[in-house]
Amino acid sequence: MANKGDKITSFDEVVGYEDIKSELKIISDMLNNPQKYHDFGAGINEGVILYGRPGTGKTTMANCLIKSTGRKAFICRKKESDGRFVKNIISVFQSAKMNAPSIILLDDLDKFSDCDEEDCDAEEFVTVQSCIDELKGADVFVIATANRIRKIPDSLLRAGRLGQKIAVRMPTDSEIEEIVKHYLKKIKKCEELDEKSIARMMSGESCATLENVINRAAMKAAYNRQAEISMQNILDACLDLVFDAPESSKELPESIREKIAYHEAGHAIAAEILDPGSVSIISIRETDGGDYGFVRYCRSDEKMNHSAEYIEDMIKTSLAGRAATELVFGESDIGANNDLHNAFNKTEYLIDDICMYGFHNWIQDKDSNASAENRNRAMAMLMEKNYLEVKKILARHRELLDKLASELLQKTTLVYSDVQRICKQMV
Repeated sequence: MANKGDKITSFDEVVGYEDIKSELKIISDMLNNPQKYHDFGAGINEGVILYGRPGTGKTTMANCLIKSTGRKAFICRKKESDGRFVKNIISVFQSAKMNAPSIILLDDLDKFSDCDEEDCDAEEFVTVQSCIDELKGADVFVIATANRIRKIPDSLLRAGRLGQKIAVRMPTDSEIEEIVKHYLKKIKKCEELDEKSIARMMSGESCATLENVINRAAMKAAYNRQAEISMQNILDACLDLVFDAPESSKELPESIREKIAYHEAGHAIAAEILDPGSVSIISIRETDGGDYGFVRYCRSDEKMNHSAEYIEDMIKTSLAGRAATELVFGESDIGANNDLHNAFNKTEYLIDDICMYGFHNWIQDKDSNASAENRNRAMAMLMEKNYLEVKKILARHRELLDKLASELLQKTTLVYSDVQRICKQMV
């Protein structure tokens, strides 16, 4: 049986996720000290399932729980594609029961069945359900992981079976910074890296992706026979794996590169003026989808309240690329199609869903020509209003726009620290 120190050490292997680790520590403590809980009339009468997107660390957390208890673990993963797997499930449960106290890990439970229907009666799920029921009274705990919990029958997720459901979310921005530091410590040779910029440009990515980026950077450094892993190695790995924008030998005419640079710089300047510190990375590289240039944002919590003001700021930011091109070159930007769709969608939300500009725009009858005319007129006015406002913002900060576009043309990609340096120099 594990002692308290072992329990703490095992969960320290997971960086961040304090809320989820707190839940797992309670389970661990109940398994390690059952009598203390029985004295209060509490006991473990159901298993737990960790669910969430791939790469978020569900299996790692499950293994930390197993390690913290010191119990023998019996792991069940689908490897066979026929009836032999059902026999394997039964065998795992029987072995765990014979070796109690023990733990069963049903890894990737949603993949146990090939059935795509929700709440299906697949043989594999029915077998797991029956086996869990047969554990009553045995000192065997069941923990499962799943990417798509909706694929698992409700009967298996009810109280008394896998009744405790823990959602494993993507790491927060502060957790990403800690995870990046954790992985960088594992690198043998490493120059002084910009940890904050690395974390910011990987905002919203899974733990597995973060680890993969660091590993790819190490591979690049080793292949180039470098003495140390550089920030450029990290940036190149991130562009490859996260943004699908590998370095290309394809060269565009300088006039086109300049327009792309001003377009992306326009987005970045608008975002920085309306929400300082929100730009994580800006690039004019070509992506695998054939598009040129992108900006990723990391919005501050106080701004992301989905107020009307916040949504209008996002509309302005979406329109800023087109506005910058028109301001600098005096022509419409033919590459702003996706930006316009994003802006129109947010504008429609303000007009239709929350009636920001009057109840007369509410569409009770969407087939009514009069209603559609009211909505379209209001949307056009709101789009025009925000387009003129963001164009004024860019005109007032023209020197900053020119400087950012110039550095983009030189370096192709700028990270958070680059954008902040330029803004501090120019503002």
